[in-house]
Amino acid sequence: MKRSLSLHWLMVPALAGLNACTTAVSEQQPKKEAAAPQVEVAEIQALQPSREVSLPGELLPWNKVNLFAKVKGFARAVKVDRGSFVRKGQVLIELDAPEVLSEVNQAQAQVQAQQANLIQQQAKYRASRLTYRRLVETNRMEGAVSANEIDQALSRMDSDSALVVVARESVEAARANLRTRQDLKQYLTITAPFDGMIVDRNISPGALVGPGDGNLPLLVLQDNRTLRLTVAIPEVYANQLSGKSTVGFTVNAIPEKVFHGKFSRSAQSLIEAKRSMMAEFDIDNRSGELKAGMYAQVTLPVERTQKTLFVPKSAVVTSSEKVFVIKVNGDKAQWVPVETGNPADSLMEVFGDVKAGEILVKKASEEIRDGQTIQRKK
Repeated sequence: MKRSLSLHWLMVPALAGLNACTTAVSEQQPKKEAAAPQVEVAEIQALQPSREVSLPGELLPWNKVNLFAKVKGFARAVKVDRGSFVRKGQVLIELDAPEVLSEVNQAQAQVQAQQANLIQQQAKYRASRLTYRRLVETNRMEGAVSANEIDQALSRMDSDSALVVVARESVEAARANLRTRQDLKQYLTITAPFDGMIVDRNISPGALVGPGDGNLPLLVLQDNRTLRLTVAIPEVYANQLSGKSTVGFTVNAIPEKVFHGKFSRSAQSLIEAKRSMMAEFDIDNRSGELKAGMYAQVTLPVERTQKTLFVPKSAVVTSSEKVFVIKVNGDKAQWVPVETGNPADSLMEVFGDVKAGEILVKKASEEIRDGQTIQRKK
């Protein structure tokens, strides 16, 4: 028993010495650094891809007009109805307005009166002019005519000449008034301003109509043989619409058929309230399949005017603070803030301090820190 206790006390110092030696050796060995992560890389590409976007549109008539009465009167005859096809100049409505006809007759009488007054003044002027000339001729004989008589004759001639000018201007004023009244008379007949179809009628024979009464238009005329497909182009695509663009579109009434139209015109300016640019595409509708007022789903081709930079979508990191890509700068990672543009398949358009041909991390994440040492996968 005593022997076993003595062996135990001898082994304790030996174990303590062994542990101290092991600790000293481990402190002298340098710590190994973590291996640099291996990353897959990709090259920044300069491309000019064409893509399609889907936008809502509306079909509008080529021409549309609301017809109102210019003068107050009663509808004597309404010669068309909703759905009537009319030609330019065709009579649509005839109105009765006795007071307008009375004003025309009165204006005609005024013209005749002013013309008679002009003839009278011209006759007086001719007489006074002859009198003056005769007095001047007689005055060649000394003492035959007094100077006072000659002066009075000259004054009468000048006065009659001025009255002729006034009478002539009065005739012109009366004629202008007559033309105005005759124009009002013409307004009693409402005609079609262009070829088209009556799409609405709000008048019946005998109705009292007139300007400024705030009522509905008497007739609504549309030309639907050609339609305007209007599309609001968002600001991001405003400069990507080609002048030779052809769009395809569908309507709910005929979902199985795709219609096409060519780009015709645009506002070349953004609507501030919507931040979009209105563009129009002309649609041949002589078949009558499409109706004005229909909504359309438009497939619009868009393309940048020049090449821009694209990277894999997986290379773009969106954090709570910024959007960035990670460039490979030697063996270091470099965060570069960018703005994204249009997607193109598996690629994303980017704008920032990047250039075509530069190398970046293909599958980037926030785990790869800015300035961290990285290795390219072979």
